[in-house]
Amino acid sequence: MERVDVLVIGGGIAGLAVASALQEKGNVLLLEEKASLGGLAVELSCKATDRCLRCGVCRAAEVVRKGRIGVESVTGESPRAVVREKGGFRITTDRRELAARLVVLATGAVPFPVEEFPQYLWGRRERILTGFELERRLKDGNLEEFAAFRSLAFVQCVGSRNARKRLGYCSQVCCRYALRLAANLRFRFPEVRIDFYSMDLQVLGDGQEALRDAAHSVFRYRSLPFALQEDADGVTVFVEVDGKATRRRYDAVVLSVGLVASPGTQRMAELFRLPQREGGFIVPHPQDGVFACGTATGPKDIAGAIFEAERLSEELGALLGR
Repeated sequence: MERVDVLVIGGGIAGLAVASALQEKGNVLLLEEKASLGGLAVELSCKATDRCLRCGVCRAAEVVRKGRIGVESVTGESPRAVVREKGGFRITTDRRELAARLVVLATGAVPFPVEEFPQYLWGRRERILTGFELERRLKDGNLEEFAAFRSLAFVQCVGSRNARKRLGYCSQVCCRYALRLAANLRFRFPEVRIDFYSMDLQVLGDGQEALRDAAHSVFRYRSLPFALQEDADGVTVFVEVDGKATRRRYDAVVLSVGLVASPGTQRMAELFRLPQREGGFIVPHPQDGVFACGTATGPKDIAGAIFEAERLSEELGALLGR
């Protein structure tokens, strides 16, 4: 049986940050069920305009680069059974049996399934896309059609702060994320008008000054659309503004989607019998040698995920030194 001091489950930026920081403290192994390391962060694109907007993508890329070089990791492998033993855990994966003294769960989050909001027509229309889909276009340089657009709408809080879906929490990162995307689009296409529909605007966090500047470059409405309608020329947004139902036309609509726990996070919570909160996230309290960090514990941006991982690595380093 292979023995390790720390088993890190999840190869996104939080898992890689923890594993990298602990390399000199003990024998560390990282398992990632997917075929590659990096998680959701490696799919994101730099959103700089004529200045850095502190989106964290460059920092995430550095964490992934260091992790790929310095961390002992295995991809395509995940725990299937866990037995608590004195002094640690016996863990059975798809390929082997491991004994681990400490376990870190960094299995991440995924975007809320937008199809649960049929009024937004996602997946059935070309000019209604999520922020993550816009992100991929930005990263691939696939924005040719946006050059002809004169108006865009961002719809916030899709999958967050919705009691009927039992997701009453704010995903925290969506406003900052969308504002950075909007700022980048305005920088590329100065003539485009961008409207923001949201309950409110959350800009606390890294790069607040740049985010406030970005917020001033868009038109904000404290209301969420109740329906969308697309035709060949664009999208009609039906929304209540100042107590009156109205309709507005846009060339395209971007849905800012909240985060929920990944299937891997929910599965690990069940395997290790850990408490969960809204969205399936793991309650961040050490449970007899099991720790969690990054978006496995709740929505957060890149900087927040790395900070939490680095703080946890200090705590684990102290435990390993005993």
